[in-house]
Amino acid sequence: MIKNQLQIIYLLLIISSLLVGCTSSKYENEEGIEEEEILIPVEGQGALIIQTAAEEQQKEMYSPKKDSVYLYWLDNQLIVIKNSTKCNIFALNTLYKAGFKTPTVNALTRDLMDQSKFTDILPIINISDPEEIFKGDLVVWYGHVIIFDYLVKKKNKLYAQAWWSGTSQEDNNDNVINNVKYGKYPLKGNYIVRRPIKK
Repeated sequence: MIKNQLQIIYLLLIISSLLVGCTSSKYENEEGIEEEEILIPVEGQGALIIQTAAEEQQKEMYSPKKDSVYLYWLDNQLIVIKNSTKCNIFALNTLYKAGFKTPTVNALTRDLMDQSKFTDILPIINISDPEEIFKGDLVVWYGHVIIFDYLVKKKNKLYAQAWWSGTSQEDNNDNVINNVKYGKYPLKGNYIVRRPIKK
């Protein structure tokens, strides 16, 4: 009975989001021509991942000043990292804390990029268009991973509004705290998309 009610509520939410459509705002470039920012609506349980990423940003252990970091998904294993970014740890800690499946090993970004690994817990989503990336998906390059929030088109370029650790920008007590940034990341180059699965 409750399961049927939840399914009906979920279906109504999907239908209402389709009827409302995407929210959009305008940007103006140097020539005065307006360009559209494309926002993708909430899909599935991605909002929980995004909310958890915002909370996780407050942890000092992601700062380059800290050598010790805890891997939540490996029973809070403490590791020491020097001169290395923590984007993979931030992403996997966020997924674990939000209640999503994570590897049983310390997965580096090169491991996340390896399409033969973790497909049962972080399946690779073959996309033909960046608009197919969902809120909460991991976008992975060799050497970097971000947590996708929504798609932005600005000056004919595509960006992911996203969370990631290992930014080159200084902390500003706004969108960059403890070397974790919430901002626009260019969607270019060779990347794959992994879609987290709830535990």
